[in-house]
Amino acid sequence: MPLLVFKFTENKTHCGHVTDTGCKPDYTAAFESDWDPDGTTLWPYIQFAGEKASGGKSRDSQEKQAISYLHYLLLARPELYVAQGLLASNKSLLFLFGIGGDGIRSFELGWGDEHLPQLMFAMIYRLYKPGHFVDVKYTKCPRVDNFVPYTVHIPGEDTIICHNFLPISASNPFQTRTHVLSNPNSEVMVQGKPLKVLKDQLCRVGTRFNEHMILSMIGSVPGVVEMVYHRVFDIPLPLSSSRRKYLTGLHQFGKPFTSIPTLQAMLEAAYDILEVLRYLRFELQILHRDISKGNVLYNDPIPSTTSMPHTDSIGESNAGLPLCFIKYLLDESRDPCKTSALLIDFNHGEDLTSKQSFEHKRIDRTGTPVFIARAVQLGQPVPLCIPTILPAVPDSPEPYTRAHPDRVAKFPPTLAKLLIDHPARHDNSKWRHELDHDAESVWWLLFYWTVTAQPKGAEHEPIARGIWSLLTGDDQRGLLIGALALGQGPLGNGTGTGIHSLYYKSLWPLFVRLANILAVDRYWLEGSETQNSPEYISEAFQRLILQFILDNREADFMVCQVEERPRRVQKASQEPHHSFTNSQRKHVEISKCSSSLPSIQEEPIMRPAKEEMEVRY
Repeated sequence: MPLLVFKFTENKTHCGHVTDTGCKPDYTAAFESDWDPDGTTLWPYIQFAGEKASGGKSRDSQEKQAISYLHYLLLARPELYVAQGLLASNKSLLFLFGIGGDGIRSFELGWGDEHLPQLMFAMIYRLYKPGHFVDVKYTKCPRVDNFVPYTVHIPGEDTIICHNFLPISASNPFQTRTHVLSNPNSEVMVQGKPLKVLKDQLCRVGTRFNEHMILSMIGSVPGVVEMVYHRVFDIPLPLSSSRRKYLTGLHQFGKPFTSIPTLQAMLEAAYDILEVLRYLRFELQILHRDISKGNVLYNDPIPSTTSMPHTDSIGESNAGLPLCFIKYLLDESRDPCKTSALLIDFNHGEDLTSKQSFEHKRIDRTGTPVFIARAVQLGQPVPLCIPTILPAVPDSPEPYTRAHPDRVAKFPPTLAKLLIDHPARHDNSKWRHELDHDAESVWWLLFYWTVTAQPKGAEHEPIARGIWSLLTGDDQRGLLIGALALGQGPLGNGTGTGIHSLYYKSLWPLFVRLANILAVDRYWLEGSETQNSPEYISEAFQRLILQFILDNREADFMVCQVEERPRRVQKASQEPHHSFTNSQRKHVEISKCSSSLPSIQEEPIMRPAKEEMEVRY
């Protein structure tokens, strides 16, 4: 076997991590052939990562630093069940074992302990011969630049071999331990369809809902990722008795939502996701419950070569379609089911027809920070301030009226209404996560894209600290919607702006109207109110977005390309995080942006500490 080489790499950054982390282990071990001439290696080749205790830091912070290396090592290597590391001080060695889906185990021995040589030997032996510390279904392929794909052998009656699958996402190494690998050019056929994405998770035994159950119910629905394979494997004992490995094969692949190239394309994707969510809720009785920039993907559609007038394409025979995407309404497609949006990751999905769903705790907080609905974040309805305005139900654009006469009849336009009395007391136990909360998450998604988008060729404007704090602060986002609903301009200080000036003047009225729809939580409305429906926010949003596109589709700001690198925040202190990672860029072959970077005093977009990866499937 090749020689295992340990190096002191305190000041060196290793490349090839699925999250683009810049952390630098003090001690790094890799086999001799995997070291580069500059003294670095790729994260998928790291066998061991450790920390050297130093003065000026508390023992607790040093342990957390050492554990963080195992966190990233488990994310970088989907085949690992157990990652090894240590914290070395002048007095002792703290051996650390990160167990995927479980947590950290540790043993501390002094330098003079008689058992130290035995434990050192056992550690190095397991690095050479990992045994049940690794999943033998994974085999590393030769590196391509700074990326290491895998071949995955899935045993069964007919062994499935997934060649050259590149890790594109990883999260929660000590919980669900989710890894997503993909090969858009995969020729593996399952159920007559190519398997392009493989999702590997460690799920708890006996959970209420599993993603494969939800995807099985959904089947083949346009705009929703389709499952073509699923199998459950036991985890080697004694690593875990409470979790099992779920391997799910998926058919479609897409780019991150934040890579959408134009404002019009982004608005179209937001419209279509609202359409998908409505279909899932009322046709299949399924809620997604975790809309975020990681769970909505984008597939750049092939431009249509033909166009049909609305009078022909949307007639009586097609009226009342249960699923009709925006390109059909815009005369850009003959197919009402053609969409650029792809909804993924149903880990938090809920089957509303299930007895388990009926009996489970009604106040169930699920979602991703920044995008989670305010009421879901609070675990109760958004408080109502009296007096307030209940906004009017917006008019329906003509193409929408022809396609959805039933919806227009259900939600006829109304005038705004002044609420001067607090509604009758409601029973809080009746509150639950519903479709209107997922629709609000789409609003946060739309707003996030617009705030972070940097138009190509336009002046680089930093994001105002005030706007970014409101957007990313758990207890501040309600203030942002309140300010928008009142028509206030972008908040901030210095030279920062909320939305880039290229978009601001034309786009701001849309954001004001959308925010107004969210101003009053439907929980407080009487049953007779038109707006007291889980479907209403989606309905109002779709009408407003479609009308905005119809009014502005020829405008330059709608089709202006945005840069790959997002706008920068004036000042922040969290870890930098780009719109999508290097491995995802490589995977979808997106060319790098060649424009100059903003001035040095500006800082890159920061990821909230609790936010997860963007592409999660």
